[in-house]
Amino acid sequence: MLRRLRYDTFMTLVQNGTTRWIMLAARLVAIAGFVALTNPGVAQRVVLLQTQNRWATLAAFLAIWGLSLTALLIVALHRRLWVRAVWAAAIGAATAVGFAYLKASGTEFGIFDAISLWGARHEAARAVDFYSSEMTLLAIVAAGGFLVLAAPPAIRIIPVQRWLSRLAWTPVLPIVLIAAIGVAKEGGGTQGLPTQFVPLSVGLVTAAKIAASPVPQRQAIQWTPESPKVRHIVMLVDESVRADYIDWTPGNPFTPELAQLRPRLVDFGPAVSAGNCSHYSNALLRFAAAREHLGTGVLTNPTLWQYAKRAGYRTVFIDAQSAFNRNPGKLQNFMTADEARDIDRLVTMPANVPAPELDDRLLDIMMEELRSEQPVFIYANKNGAHFPYDASYPASERLLRPTMSDALRAATSEGVAHRTISTYVEAATERARINSYRNAVRWSVDRFFKRLFDEAALNDAVMFYTSDHGQAFNPDRLSHCTIEDPDPREGLVPLFVTASSPVLQKRFTAGAQASHGHASHFSLAPTLLELFGYAKRDIAGAYGPSLFERNAEPPGFTSGDIFGLFSSQVRWHPVDPTRSYLEPDADRAPQRNVSTVNAPGAALAR
Repeated sequence: MLRRLRYDTFMTLVQNGTTRWIMLAARLVAIAGFVALTNPGVAQRVVLLQTQNRWATLAAFLAIWGLSLTALLIVALHRRLWVRAVWAAAIGAATAVGFAYLKASGTEFGIFDAISLWGARHEAARAVDFYSSEMTLLAIVAAGGFLVLAAPPAIRIIPVQRWLSRLAWTPVLPIVLIAAIGVAKEGGGTQGLPTQFVPLSVGLVTAAKIAASPVPQRQAIQWTPESPKVRHIVMLVDESVRADYIDWTPGNPFTPELAQLRPRLVDFGPAVSAGNCSHYSNALLRFAAAREHLGTGVLTNPTLWQYAKRAGYRTVFIDAQSAFNRNPGKLQNFMTADEARDIDRLVTMPANVPAPELDDRLLDIMMEELRSEQPVFIYANKNGAHFPYDASYPASERLLRPTMSDALRAATSEGVAHRTISTYVEAATERARINSYRNAVRWSVDRFFKRLFDEAALNDAVMFYTSDHGQAFNPDRLSHCTIEDPDPREGLVPLFVTASSPVLQKRFTAGAQASHGHASHFSLAPTLLELFGYAKRDIAGAYGPSLFERNAEPPGFTSGDIFGLFSSQVRWHPVDPTRSYLEPDADRAPQRNVSTVNAPGAALAR
């Protein structure tokens, strides 16, 4: 009887021990799942760093991930409930904020996002109402994170837990390290790092920056406009279109329609963009930034919307890029709810619109507004020619071959296992990249303008066209948004104007001739203000030369922090628009309508 009791006791202990080990394993799986589900960008970041051969950055990236995962395990296995609960609450909340923001905005939560949100905190109630589904997701993720990390450890290994009890502070390390990276990279550098810690680091840096220099309020307009120079004004800002890939030669095979339209256009290009990244350039344009006082001006200037409304214009914003985001109603490029209040009509695109059709939808809306008798100011972000270029146009319009897609098919047929972005880039020759890009520009720019001039009512109107930034075709570096030592091609953009008024067209023509090689985004704000009806003497006191005037300033673009939050020194990068930046393969005669690759390497051999 006693022997039987001892046996039953032993088996109970074994079973309990086994159960605890199973529970521990389940706990570890839950933690791994929680981390994996809330960090969808980590794999892409690793691939990007590999593709660009940034091995030191990749090593640091993986080290921070290793430290972060270790910190999570220390929290989850800590024997004291209050330690687990405190860290679980903080990490769960941080994960919820980062993941919900990603779902709402399509971008990872960063320092500039936090600063923008702080500046628009008075709109919090409306934001919560608008993003109600994301708020539900936030609550679910926060609760799930808390339960995963705060639950009892399931098994006690006394020596190990005594050792872990001394390491309760370990999660501070990834928080501080990520914050340090954000400061060193002037607000960037946190992409792909653990969502469990990034919002805590971002909050730390943001609080320090706001405490040191509170975000100023935008100034009221001090000037009184006279009568506007024109009824309708359109500002078309394209995506990733480089100036020298618009060919003005009559009968050229790349942009033949624009070449035919040239007599109706005043070309200021090649010009230089304000920044080499979409959000920075668009912010500098919308906030009417002047080159001389960039940081303070971006934060305190009245916006173009405010200037336009004061002058009696109806304001319209069309975002053809919003279809790529999960919630198409959100704001991008540092636009806040406060800024959006001055926009009478804000149009975003449904997620089900194919990429090649986005600019046509934009044009439909633009033409509708131009039929109005009421003065209207339209600022429109085109979809343009963003990477991957082959997604910007229909497969039937693959006129120049081989393309990057052809190169990818050739690579996969020769044994490359996965169709990743890195494979896509590595497999493409420079010729393939350029062909894909030229196809995208032909579809989204050349064809677009033919339709615009065929169908749009441009009576009593002025239309400006430019791009947010240019494009570099070096597979070992970013195509744009490079902060340190960027390629000049990243800031090389088109800039042309058409005016229905012969008087204005003549003034633009004189300005283009006088400013050859010096055109810049920074001339657009004073030009728009003069067209709105503001006095030239007022504008001249705050801005450099407009497009109507001779501009002798050496052109250049900015990279990195434009708000002056991390440094009072703006990064300026000179560009000489008079020299040729075209790649050697760009001048070669195109090879059109080449059939689909039939044999391995066939596309690349041509």
